[in-house]
Amino acid sequence: MVKKNIYDASASALGYIYQVRYALLLALQKLRNVDDPDNCFISIEILDDIAFEENGTPTELLQAKYHGNAGNLTDRSSDLWKTIRIWSEMMTDPLQTFESATFSLITTESSAPETIASLLSEDKTRRDAGKAVIAMQKIAAETENKTNAAGYSAFNSLELWQQKKLVNSIYIICNSPTIMDVDSKIKKELILSVSDNHVDAFSSRLEGIWFKRAIEVMSSPSENGIGLGEIRSAIDDLRTQFLPSNLPSDYDEVEPEYIDIDNDNRIFVEQLRLLGVNDRVIKNAIINYYRAFEQRSRWSRDGLVKPGELKTYMKILQDEWDNRSSLLEMKCDLSDENQKLDMGKDLYAICQTDGAKPIRPEFKSEYVARGTYHDLSDNRKIGWHPDYDTLLQSSNDKGVA
Repeated sequence: MVKKNIYDASASALGYIYQVRYALLLALQKLRNVDDPDNCFISIEILDDIAFEENGTPTELLQAKYHGNAGNLTDRSSDLWKTIRIWSEMMTDPLQTFESATFSLITTESSAPETIASLLSEDKTRRDAGKAVIAMQKIAAETENKTNAAGYSAFNSLELWQQKKLVNSIYIICNSPTIMDVDSKIKKELILSVSDNHVDAFSSRLEGIWFKRAIEVMSSPSENGIGLGEIRSAIDDLRTQFLPSNLPSDYDEVEPEYIDIDNDNRIFVEQLRLLGVNDRVIKNAIINYYRAFEQRSRWSRDGLVKPGELKTYMKILQDEWDNRSSLLEMKCDLSDENQKLDMGKDLYAICQTDGAKPIRPEFKSEYVARGTYHDLSDNRKIGWHPDYDTLLQSSNDKGVA
């Protein structure tokens, strides 16, 4: 087994994942208490690791420090003084106002009694900001610790009233939940939005939406945060997808990494070639086949479909194909090759449009039906050309020869 390098980048990656995941937890908790979600925004890596703004004014700034191994947040901890440096510099920034903001350091580490972390805890029985200021002034006067020098300098540069104001606004939250515990807490926040047996699937989809939006905002020069109203809308939308009459749609915009039409010898592709359709039609078929396969698989993994539901659905589509095919055959002269080609094209077009029956009444994404037809075609349970069985066998015989 390969031994991990202590400087492995995975630790840093976990820190970022923790930060974004913790931000979602805080946003969900905030949603319960905020008066107007549309006027409250959460940002990541803009004002601070995590920050809340209401009506354009910063109200909460948070630093999140994740450590995989147990430890203590000591008075000379680099996590503490890096954070103090950032917040001290904010206090002197003429372009920002933090009059009513609170500053929170959230860490998975513990704190000992009478340490700065303990004196600035949320617990009123232990909290003593006055003592904390004195302790911080004393430590910041030290010169031996080069690692914390910038933090000491920034704190010392503040006027006494600024130091007191800052420290009075600081809350240090130790023993914060681990990255997996945060996941559990997020699910608890969502328990009223979905049935108990589907909360895992619901949470993973919300987190997917959240991570995508967080990356978009952090990458955008014009966006500064995510409105809590947007999160509320995402939850409401997901809630409708998890109703008994619906299912979540996860693959509307997903495509296979690689499409090679010329060398694709799958049977459902060969069935389309029998009709002489163009590459655009084949490409769409490949995409829908992929999306439908992935979607059915995810529904099954997440336990969102009832036992036998997918099998029943495939039978419904097969019956739909059989009915449409029989009606078209009435108008077709099966001795005429051109008419048989036209019939096959018409049958395919109908099954991909009007015949794309949803798996549940409220499910609107047609790629599942379209792609599932191709799954049936790939297993030769249905076909488009009236002579598809014979033609496929002939093609296979030629390939073997």
